[in-house]
Amino acid sequence: MKLKHVAIACAVSVTPVTAFADDITVEGTQMSRDFACDGQNVIIAGQGNTVELTGNCGDVKVMGADHKVRFDQAKTLAVSGMSIKATGGETGALLVELHKNTVQAKLKSESAPAEASVSGVDQNVSLTVGSAAKIDVQGTQNALSWTAENGVKAPAISTSGIGNKISKK
Repeated sequence: MKLKHVAIACAVSVTPVTAFADDITVEGTQMSRDFACDGQNVIIAGQGNTVELTGNCGDVKVMGADHKVRFDQAKTLAVSGMSIKATGGETGALLVELHKNTVQAKLKSESAPAEASVSGVDQNVSLTVGSAAKIDVQGTQNALSWTAENGVKAPAISTSGIGNKISKK
């Protein structure tokens, strides 16, 4: 009788692991990896990793310091750390926070307005706007430069903080 309970407990504990098996995770220091996304979420954590993401990714989260990330497409991109460089293609939502991160991307959403939020200190963000968009810049000494594709209206931009610079390319 006890053996049946153990078998059931093992079967239940395996189910959550299988549900997350498709996610891509890179954790560590100074690794170099390439991945082909097919809708998976991606987590990059640690220090000094170089990661290339091709294809269509789900939510991409980059945390830590000194990472270099290149992506083709991400449902969302969150960059939280220090001295992270994220260069890429297209994302529908962007979050950049903490210190001295550099992000270059295309901000575009097919359904709702695309959104970007920049906060922290000394961020450098360069965006090409490909659809209706809302951009919020807070913090200190952050730089946002943007351009809109032909036929796309200028994004709605709000700002607060100290010494932030916003410019159209």
